[in-house]
Amino acid sequence: MFSKSARFLSRRLTSTASLRSARYLQLQSNEGYLHNLGTEPLIHATLGDVIAESAHRYPGRIAIRSMHEDISITYDELMNRADSLGCALRANGFEKGDRLGIWSHNCVGWVVALLAAARVGLISVFINPAYETNELGFCIKKTQMKGLLIGDTIKNRDYIGRLNKILPELQSSKEGSLSSQIFPSLKSIITLGKEKINGVTTTDSLINSYRNNSSVSKYGKEIKPEDGSICLFTSGTTGDPKAAVDSHLAVVNNTYFSGKNLLLNEDHQTVCLQAPLFHALGSVVTLISALQHGSTVVIASPIYNVAANINALCAEKCTIITGTPTMYVDMLSQIENMGNLPIKLSLALAAGAPCSPQLIRQMNKQMKTDFVSALYGLTETTACVFQSLPGDSVDVVAESVGCVAAHTEVMVVDNKGEKLPFGVAGELMVRGYNNMICYWDEPEKTKNTIREDGWLHTGDKFILSPNGYGKIVGRFKDIIIRGGENIAPKEIEDQLITHPDIVDCQVIGVSDERLGEELCAVIIPREGAKFTLDNMTKHCTGKIARFKIPRLLKTVNEFPRTASGKIQRYKIKEMIESGKI
Repeated sequence: MFSKSARFLSRRLTSTASLRSARYLQLQSNEGYLHNLGTEPLIHATLGDVIAESAHRYPGRIAIRSMHEDISITYDELMNRADSLGCALRANGFEKGDRLGIWSHNCVGWVVALLAAARVGLISVFINPAYETNELGFCIKKTQMKGLLIGDTIKNRDYIGRLNKILPELQSSKEGSLSSQIFPSLKSIITLGKEKINGVTTTDSLINSYRNNSSVSKYGKEIKPEDGSICLFTSGTTGDPKAAVDSHLAVVNNTYFSGKNLLLNEDHQTVCLQAPLFHALGSVVTLISALQHGSTVVIASPIYNVAANINALCAEKCTIITGTPTMYVDMLSQIENMGNLPIKLSLALAAGAPCSPQLIRQMNKQMKTDFVSALYGLTETTACVFQSLPGDSVDVVAESVGCVAAHTEVMVVDNKGEKLPFGVAGELMVRGYNNMICYWDEPEKTKNTIREDGWLHTGDKFILSPNGYGKIVGRFKDIIIRGGENIAPKEIEDQLITHPDIVDCQVIGVSDERLGEELCAVIIPREGAKFTLDNMTKHCTGKIARFKIPRLLKTVNEFPRTASGKIQRYKIKEMIESGKI
């Protein structure tokens, strides 16, 4: 007689095997080009519809467990609140296609606002809660936002205080009737908090006033799967952020197919959310994927907090976790000294950056993780383009970004746009339902990114394999040219990170009079460790070519990052060359 866990494992292995064989059988490829036709048709539905279907299937199941708010909300309650808020917004002047900004830390209200907008045809604009006034003002102007929903005040997050600096007229305005010369499109400020603020409406008052939300079906009929659903800002590493608009069709299908590879369709999963919800990893890959598959999402803390995330894993018995490699490095450094914790994970997703084999093995051992999975995508592709298949080996996960996603075409091209053979590095191009609609109000930049034939430039240097897997070599601007040799930093970083005294590292090309650029390794050492240039040279000798071994070494406590958490390599370069490190 099989135990419950044995039956579950048997189903998983069967499911994984069928998923793997089906993907490969359906993979259409020729030299330098891959097309995964998928084994299921695309879902022609809106985001609001598919989450409502989850609520219909699992009305009493906990959808969101917010530990820092001590709130647990069922799928039925979540949809009722979302529909009430959506109807209230439409009744108070919002029209289909209007943009609603969500400027808040991770909380239940953030999720309600997203679903409310989706249910009644508004486009949610995700804004980093750490943004200061000039960055917030840029987002409002860029998307011609009609409403802005702000979070409740918490430590280091005084939303209303920052807002008053750019909206002095808010104090004397009536709720829902804001008139600003600087931001003429902005009419409503709504707070997730309960405090009464001049000119600001509370979400509770809107929800309570429109409990009879029968109009939601009328608004839902206006929405087409091809319409805009969410708007995410690019990281802005090369200038002002651009606002990428993704369709309902893209969000629904990207989260459905990537969710299956995260095992979210197998039994009732409990998902630990580490990433901020304004970012695609938090909102699209984790939250929406989980809700579409009927999982429970655990919000451990309002902002990133390692201790809170570890507590969530233990207290809520989480089975799935998502995050960046850096988040797992942080978590493992604390778990190491905490004894045998009650953690048992079916899957851990590491996205946003490459994951070293050493880190994967540590996750398998210390977090008792069955599978560690990788995912690659861009803001401009909704989220997922490549993703590991459950059961992929440590080496496959570390050396690739996974298999090309269902209903997606990819190819690698040279600088003339000509297709390159398998195994040859070039720029990755993507075409499929998951490509963004546009950069909001930037037709020229949209045209420069998406060709007339639908192929999207990623700017990432890739190698494709005939088996459907892809490997990122780096961004073209990251390639270091040393004495005429093109050197990809990632290969060197993968070697350096295997040293036990290195927590994290970046390899940067710095100006050199003779060679043009010299290699400089910038490391974050393990606490108490003394890591020298001689240590590094010995560690790399015989493992990578000598010309790839950095001649310079710098030590830092942390790396400069963008608002969305990406490491800013150009700032590290500036700091080295200015003598700051």
